[in-house]
Amino acid sequence: RLYRTFLQENPDIDTDELAYDLREACQTVVCHEDAFIDRAFELGGVEGLTGAEVKAYIRYIANRRLNRLGQPPLFTADTNPLPWMDEMLNALEHTNFFENRSTEYSRAATRGTWDEAFA
Repeated sequence: RLYRTFLQENPDIDTDELAYDLREACQTVVCHEDAFIDRAFELGGVEGLTGAEVKAYIRYIANRRLNRLGQPPLFTADTNPLPWMDEMLNALEHTNFFENRSTEYSRAATRGTWDEAFA
């Protein structure tokens, strides 16, 4: 919304060159994300998640962001391959049920070990 308002107030910068730069930046970011995903999944997938699925999700999100900027999609990812990610990433802060205290940024909420988490 801010971007579109800015363009309305400054129509002289809303050019084909700006659109090209936006799309190039998006392509570069996705390329870097791919390299990171390849590195993160070098030893194999995680239970219930593969590198290919994460790459597809990155492309889906990139298309959504471009759409919000009034640009056409770059990738053929028109459906969300990981719909549960939106729930996790866009969830509201969590509250401790017994204390009714926000734990969104609390370090105490992240105590424990991985063994305890998966026990």
